[in-house]
Amino acid sequence: MDRVSLFINAKNCMGCHTCEVACKQEHGLGVGPQLVRVIEKSPAFIPIYCRHCGRAPCKEACPVDAIVTNDQGIVLVVPELCIGCRVCVEACPFGAMQFDENTALAMMCNVCVHRLKENKLPACMGVCPTRCISLTGKKNIAAVFERSA
Repeated sequence: MDRVSLFINAKNCMGCHTCEVACKQEHGLGVGPQLVRVIEKSPAFIPIYCRHCGRAPCKEACPVDAIVTNDQGIVLVVPELCIGCRVCVEACPFGAMQFDENTALAMMCNVCVHRLKENKLPACMGVCPTRCISLTGKKNIAAVFERSA
């Protein structure tokens, strides 16, 4: 199967933060970790999100192999294996890895893999008013995820 990942066209980002809110709601996150966040560097906005690297530094740094890559190329944290050492957080060159103080676990965007299994868009993508977030990698992605709403 083809690799799947999010691509955010930062040039079209208007800094509305709806992606952040949708992600937090979808994953039931409270104060603290943000799996996608938008930073203002006036006059531009810079979205920070997991790139699901082919040779993910976070995965290579994990001392207990708690970070895996699924058959779609999505990099995932296995919560049952994570020891909360934060080495992966430090290893991520994009600042996308987060640490949830409440659960003492590392986490990052999982491209809403649970939604993809149901042929739904990732939560952030479905709410972006400028449609600067796209899902890449799947050969017939347009046919699977029509945005005709």
